[in-house]
Amino acid sequence: MESSVLSCRPLVDLFYRSRRADDNDDDDYDEEEEEQGDEHEREGPATTTSGRREAILDVVRDPGFNRSRSRRLFGGMLAALTRVVEGEDYLPPDDDDCDDDCDCRKTATATAEESARFLGCCARLVEAHLEGLMGGGRAARAACGGDDEDVVERRKRRSSHRGKVDAVDEALDVARVLHDLLFPLQRGRQRSSSSSSSTDDAVAVVPTAARRWSRLASRAQSDIFSMCEAWWHGDFACREMLVTQLVPLLLVRSLDVDARRRDDVRRLCSVRRAIDLLDFDDESIESLRTHLLRTVGDPLFLKCPEGRRFVGHLLLVDDGAFVADVHGAIRAQIPGARRGVLDAYADIYYGAWRASTGMTAIGDEDRDGRRDAEEEDCAAMMMGEVQSSIEENALQDLMYHAMHASSSSTAKSARAVLDRFHVNKKSADVESMLHRTYGPLLWRGLSSANAKVRARACAVLADTFPLRDPRAGEDGTEAVVSRSVGALVKAMGDEVPLVRAAGSAATARILGSFWAMIPTSDIRTLLNQIVAVHASDASSPAVRAAAVDAVAILLEEDRTHAVFRPLLPSIGNLIHDRSDRVRLAVVNMLLLVKKIRGMKYYHVVPANHLLARLADEGRGRNDPRGPVARALSDLLSNSFFPTGSKTTMTDIVNRTLRLLSDSPQAAVVFYRNASSYLSVNSISKLIAALTKCLCFFVIEEKRKNREDVRGLILAIPEVESIQCKGGHSSTSMMATIAEGVFILWESIEEKLGDSENERAHETMADVFSGNILTEVYRHFVSKFDNVEMGDDEVADCSRAVVAILNCAGKLEGVHCEQLRTHIVDELRKSHDMPTRQRMVADLSPNIALLCRWGMMEEVVQCLASSIRNYFEGDADEPNDSFTMRISGNSRRRTRSSKNANVDNLLTLDIDVCLGIVGHVLKGSHPASASLRTSIMESETAFEAISSALETAKCAAERIMKARTALDGDLRLSRHLGIAIECYGRLLLHKNSMNGDVHSLQLTPDLRSLMIWVTDTVVPSLVKLVDQDNTLNNLDVSGIMSVGSPISAPISAGLLNDSSFVDERRSINVLEDKSKSISTRVTVICCASSVILNFAEWLSIRFVGDPFVTGQMSEMCKLLECSDMTVRMALSPLLFHTAIICLNIDGDAALFEKVLISMKNVEPSQMEADIIHHSMSAVLAQRDERILKVAMCMIIRVTRAIVFETEENDDASMTEPPFIEKIGAFMWKVIEHVLSEKRSSLLLAQCLIDEPKAEAVRESIFKELDGRSPKTNALNKILRRWASENSLKNTINSQHDDKENSNDNHIHAELIGA
Repeated sequence: MESSVLSCRPLVDLFYRSRRADDNDDDDYDEEEEEQGDEHEREGPATTTSGRREAILDVVRDPGFNRSRSRRLFGGMLAALTRVVEGEDYLPPDDDDCDDDCDCRKTATATAEESARFLGCCARLVEAHLEGLMGGGRAARAACGGDDEDVVERRKRRSSHRGKVDAVDEALDVARVLHDLLFPLQRGRQRSSSSSSSTDDAVAVVPTAARRWSRLASRAQSDIFSMCEAWWHGDFACREMLVTQLVPLLLVRSLDVDARRRDDVRRLCSVRRAIDLLDFDDESIESLRTHLLRTVGDPLFLKCPEGRRFVGHLLLVDDGAFVADVHGAIRAQIPGARRGVLDAYADIYYGAWRASTGMTAIGDEDRDGRRDAEEEDCAAMMMGEVQSSIEENALQDLMYHAMHASSSSTAKSARAVLDRFHVNKKSADVESMLHRTYGPLLWRGLSSANAKVRARACAVLADTFPLRDPRAGEDGTEAVVSRSVGALVKAMGDEVPLVRAAGSAATARILGSFWAMIPTSDIRTLLNQIVAVHASDASSPAVRAAAVDAVAILLEEDRTHAVFRPLLPSIGNLIHDRSDRVRLAVVNMLLLVKKIRGMKYYHVVPANHLLARLADEGRGRNDPRGPVARALSDLLSNSFFPTGSKTTMTDIVNRTLRLLSDSPQAAVVFYRNASSYLSVNSISKLIAALTKCLCFFVIEEKRKNREDVRGLILAIPEVESIQCKGGHSSTSMMATIAEGVFILWESIEEKLGDSENERAHETMADVFSGNILTEVYRHFVSKFDNVEMGDDEVADCSRAVVAILNCAGKLEGVHCEQLRTHIVDELRKSHDMPTRQRMVADLSPNIALLCRWGMMEEVVQCLASSIRNYFEGDADEPNDSFTMRISGNSRRRTRSSKNANVDNLLTLDIDVCLGIVGHVLKGSHPASASLRTSIMESETAFEAISSALETAKCAAERIMKARTALDGDLRLSRHLGIAIECYGRLLLHKNSMNGDVHSLQLTPDLRSLMIWVTDTVVPSLVKLVDQDNTLNNLDVSGIMSVGSPISAPISAGLLNDSSFVDERRSINVLEDKSKSISTRVTVICCASSVILNFAEWLSIRFVGDPFVTGQMSEMCKLLECSDMTVRMALSPLLFHTAIICLNIDGDAALFEKVLISMKNVEPSQMEADIIHHSMSAVLAQRDERILKVAMCMIIRVTRAIVFETEENDDASMTEPPFIEKIGAFMWKVIEHVLSEKRSSLLLAQCLIDEPKAEAVRESIFKELDGRSPKTNALNKILRRWASENSLKNTINSQHDDKENSNDNHIHAELIGA
């Protein structure tokens, strides 16, 4: 071992040390300088280690370093190298070699490090020798490098090297030895990495030495890689012997996620032609084959051009025999791949195919560019085979899947991979290939029996049009155009909407690109299909939208403008289409028309229609911030907010007022979307202008009423208000302006804090400084006292007040001291409001504003204490401490306990408190919804409100136990019902914040509330009804709206957006009734409130709950009582709950229970209305399965009622009619079913499967035959039933005739006897 070290140390010292060091001293070796040595490119004397190393290599590169010197150099190097290799001195010691001898281990490790450096020196010298043979100097070295150098320079140097002498044999021997060490070095590095992770403290020096040797071995490997690459790129003799380990190692390093670099991929790509030498039929190559296929899905290979070039070359190896494997690996990655990955695969396929055609070869930079005739012929033949293999095994398979894939996303991805060929279809070679490969597939796909295949084939036809053979000439082109037009006409007339829509899109793409190529008659035919047929296709909104999109595509071609100018108004009528998809397509088309010179979008759709459409986008189920509303707002932005150097704020204000007066609803939607097309500074200026207009209108109205205007005059100078005098003020317009200010402010609130919007922030601060909001708020609040105002004007004032309070919530409380004081005064005066006004008052925005200003704790405690005091019967004395705390003048508290603070709070009227809580839970306003979220997130606030509302249960129990009149105060019953409803909804809101609403589970509190109703409230009401019938004449129509739960069911949306307190559910009519009915009204209110809560919980959860439905079934016993008032109060809610259960789970058990409970009821007119609304909701179901379940349930209920009736009437000699058997109530249900065509058919379908010869079945069939509207399907079932009856009658007649004949025969025999 010592001899090998001595033989290699001089060379190592010469390369890496700047002075002679001790034999045993390795500390002066600068590893960092070694790793950076190749980066030093300075010319000059060898003053540094790297400089001297370059000088030594330049000597070897120099032409004066002749072959004899090279032989001596590499001969001596080979002898030393052989000793190092034979003794395996380049490997670090194993644990068994040195046992626990630390000195021995250090010596062996130092030897291994010295040997690793020696291997790197040898590789660099061999590489320098090769560079000298190719011309010497660093330019030659660059010519042997990777793909980043100049390709022309490399080709020149390789061409000049051809025909010259090869490297000396000794250099080849050294290179072969070094090449054969690549795998051993790799294994040694892996073993060293595993040993360096050990934690043996006794040999702590080992991990450091192992890591140092691993770095040196990696450097030596890299030098050997460079030497082998230089030998390969220089096309020296026996170069194929120096890549057998190079390629696999580079491949493994490129795929190593932890250690790979992009340079490894570049190196692998530079020697990719070495893969052609591999024998892929050999079984031993299976591991290498697997690694090669892994590159197909590796992100680094797909990201860099060299990686894509390498993967593309895999399609060319082994004469195309590897194509199927590579394509299979790529095809497995295509489904679900991102667009960037698909583009990479497109580059790979396109580059490989072009290389196979000989137009450009992947890796031609590795060749000389000169071949003899025999080589050219052989290469052409091989390339032809590879091209055929790529087209047949890869491209045609992608084309097939682009049309026939089972998944639409897979088909779309396959088309994306082929898109590179479609884009370059104007090339003759590409066009010929598309004709060869698509020809057998496309025309059959257009006639496929599968509609999806036909639709995808239309898209492919547009991608490849004209699919022709470039050698066929004009006649062939005309034939292809004619055939394509026929296919398009057939597709646009297809019976499947998907195919018709695809046909429109394909037609537009083809006409837009080849307008001059297609005959005029064919253009007329195709346009007629799009404009006249598809645009008015009533069966499918997708077809109508596709027609509008097709027109938009065609408008991009200038030559189509003259054709479409008179046709566009008919397309513009679709702006009011029922489908938002069609409306969006029309608006996008108008945005395109807006950019076309000589065409005006308001000539296509009049301006009043656009405003009406914009206003309608904010109504109903339409989303005011949806894509249609945003696009319309963008379309009208220049009309109502013009931009330009000549535009003044006066112009903007005048246009804004015009918009507000013409269509205030459109203005609101316009403002909601302003932030999507206007800058923050522009919106802040618009807010300033609108605020000044609002103040001007308020001043004008105050002056008309001879009121003081000095406060607003100081805030808004007279000069600034002159520009607003063109408008006509009204309460509605002022409310809309206030709402617009808030909407605009809300749209830029998050962006105002950015540094680039500092100017906008200053503008907002200047506008809302002073008492502007306070003065405007006072003006609208004072208008409520005007008894001459109509309901519409009151609603407008409420809108304005809410909008102003919302704007104030955007400011800090210190900037609105007067407004805060005014709000507190309103709360203090709530006791003085008339009873009627207190019941409808909505002070939730005021409360939300106070909470926004940091008074959350005080507000919650005030509400909780007021509710608790009312239901517990405590004193109701107002206190001013809450007022003083709000206004900022609170004194130092003398008691620190929490209870003491609650006692000192202001006590509000119970109507005001419940109204505030109800509207907060309902989320009537954005501020109220925000306060609701804050209460749910605060455990303290939630616990305070919930515990206060829960006291209503105790109050209700006291009333039910007493069973006496409470001075006739039915207001208490109303308050109990609302409080219990709010309590249940508060628990539901809290429950909904714990996760997905569809996976909600009942909390213990909710279960307790339901059990309380069934175990306490229901038995109490049953006993009350059994005692007397005092409630019979009670009108409780105000407790619930009979039509509300059925005709307008609560939508299954998010719980946070649900309506918890409905203003229609007023109980004022009870205030003038008898004193003896308070207890019963209380019970009815409590039961109704809880049923309503859990009905909505089921509808929002959209999954049935056995516990809830079971408890609801227990409540159905209340419907069996003879008291019509109880039924009128509870039956709508129970019907509503039963319909919800039927909708979400197809569970008709509760519905069946409700019908059976009311079987003996003689319905009044109002009860008949309840049945009508309930059955209308059932029969309106779109799901035929659910409707069929309902029909089967009606048959079961009818059978049960008939069976019970027959049991009770066994003694009767005459059979009653069917209507009398089932009762008047059930007959109303069946009568409603028989009035509908669809329900009658489903009822008949359910009956036909029932057992034959059953009385109920026959009776219902007779009613169907006599009463239901007839359809072909129903008539077919009735004929079948009639034939069954005819056959039965025939059999019965034959049976009777036989019996009569037997009787006659017996009678004759008796006479004869």
